[in-house]
Amino acid sequence: MRQGPDVFIPHLGYTSAMQKFVGWLLVALIVCLPCAYGIHLYGNYRKIQTDLRRHSQQVVQPGVDSESVTEIGYIFEMRRDTYIREGRLNLVWFIAVPATGSRYSCSYESGFPDFKVGDGVRIIHKKDSVDNADFTGYVIGLHEKEQGKTTAVWALDLDELEMDSDIDSED
Repeated sequence: MRQGPDVFIPHLGYTSAMQKFVGWLLVALIVCLPCAYGIHLYGNYRKIQTDLRRHSQQVVQPGVDSESVTEIGYIFEMRRDTYIREGRLNLVWFIAVPATGSRYSCSYESGFPDFKVGDGVRIIHKKDSVDNADFTGYVIGLHEKEQGKTTAVWALDLDELEMDSDIDSED
């Protein structure tokens, strides 16, 4: 039995032209799927940058009331994680207040996003209490080009978090 370009191959059920088509189709899938995923990730990266630019252009006016506390501290650590697959940015400053020994975790919400480790800041947050579920706060730069720049944050007292985790681990 002679096999040529259009001869039926009994054990496969395909002609050789069909085999070539299937081969090219597999090559196209192997090349196109990673390219499509890369385009998707690039779109998420652009979304993250656009959202950051939009949030950083918002002018933040600190809201101070009778439940607010203002303290002076400095940024002792920061975390900037970009989750490209999920299309989100996690920007957190860890602030120490030497006068009270308190430490705060402040997650970025809007306003000035460019504070660095070592920057002196004023943190405005709600008083710590058992029934207080409002963690809104503000970070205001004190020196150099950050002076007067304001950021809205989600402020959590790290000492309270550690105490809560100690209680949970005892149970």
